[in-house]
Amino acid sequence: MIDEEERRKLKKATNSYLRFSGIGFQMAAIIGLGAYGGWWGDQRTGWDFPILTLLGSLGGVAIAMYILFKETRVN
Repeated sequence: MIDEEERRKLKKATNSYLRFSGIGFQMAAIIGLGAYGGWWGDQRTGWDFPILTLLGSLGGVAIAMYILFKETRVN
């Protein structure tokens, strides 16, 4: 049988795993939405160089990193 202390450690490890995997999915979605928004803007403007796609992707990365730092900050 697992004693109470081991059970707490296991639960904490599982919660951390779920928390950080959720942050990973959130980051992927934000970057993907930024890239899609940029691509959509590039399709509407008809520019040869996909500047809006690049800006949308970089903006998504910046927002995702901000959220990552905010979520993982030690209180």
